[in-house]
Amino acid sequence: MSDIIRISNGKFTASIRPEGAQIVSLTAPDGREVIWQGDPAIWADHTPVLFPVIGNCKDASVIIAGRKYPMSKHGFARKAMFDPIIIGSNYVTLEITESPATKKMYPFDFTFQVTYELTETGFVCTMQVDNESDKPMPFCVGGHPAFVVPMEASAAFEDYQLRLPSDEKATNLLCPGGQLITGSEPIAFPGGVIDLTHAIFDKKDTLMLTEINSRHVDLVNRKTGHGLRLTCEDMDVLAIWTRPNNHGDYLCLEPWVGQPGGVNESGAFADKPHALTLQPGESYPFVFEVELI
Repeated sequence: MSDIIRISNGKFTASIRPEGAQIVSLTAPDGREVIWQGDPAIWADHTPVLFPVIGNCKDASVIIAGRKYPMSKHGFARKAMFDPIIIGSNYVTLEITESPATKKMYPFDFTFQVTYELTETGFVCTMQVDNESDKPMPFCVGGHPAFVVPMEASAAFEDYQLRLPSDEKATNLLCPGGQLITGSEPIAFPGGVIDLTHAIFDKKDTLMLTEINSRHVDLVNRKTGHGLRLTCEDMDVLAIWTRPNNHGDYLCLEPWVGQPGGVNESGAFADKPHALTLQPGESYPFVFEVELI
C-alpha cells in the first residue's frame, strides 16, 4: 500500500491514496466522516476515478482503428499507481501517463491528472485528460464517489432523498447486474425528488440517468435538510448506485461523460455514446464539486 497523502484547510481534512487516486477520507468540521470507508464485505472502494472507459465494455474490449484491445470495467485508472506531482496544504495533484501496460489496452500517449482541492464547504475534483499522441484519442471520464448514508446519528438510509433543482423527465439506461446496457425507459421525478430505498437498487441495480437538465443533485435528510450537493457542469449521465441486496450505509453519486457498453453496440470506441475525442495536443478538464449543506 502506498503512502497516504493528507491535506487540510482548517475546516476539512482529507486523505488521498495514490493507488487509484482515490480520496479515501474526508473529515467534516463536525468530525464526521463523509466518504464511505470501503468495507470489503460490502463494497471495498471509496471514490474510483473512471478513465478511459465507463462501466463494462462489450466483450471486455474496445475496438480502435479496427483492432480489438482488452479493457477492464471502468478502465485502468482506478487501479493504477499515480505519481503525486504537486502537494499543497489543501490540495494535491496526481498523475499517470502511458506505459507498456496501458498501451496493450489503449494505444495512445496521454497524461491523466487528478486534483483534489479542499474548499470552505467540501472539495473540488478535477480530472484532466491530455492527448500526447499524434492521432485523435477517444475517451470517457467520470467520477464514482461514495458517500456515507445515513450521515446523522439515529437516521436511516430511507430518511434520505435526492433533490434535483426542478421536475425532471429523463431516460434511465437499463443495465441489469451492472453489466451491459440492454435498453432504456422513461423516468420522471415530480418536483425533482427521489425518495431513497434499498429496494430501488435491489430491483434496478443502478439508476443511470441521461438527458437530464440538472447540473447538480442534493443528497439530504428529508427531516433535517442536512446533507451534501454534487455539482457537475459536464454531466452527460448521472449514475446513482449502492450495491444491490447488500444494503450498505453508502450511496454513490457518479457524474459521467460516457456510459457502459451496450449489448447491441459495435464495440468501436468512437461509436460509444457520450465519448469524446481529443485531437493531438488537446486537453479536457472534467470537474465536479462536493459541498456539505
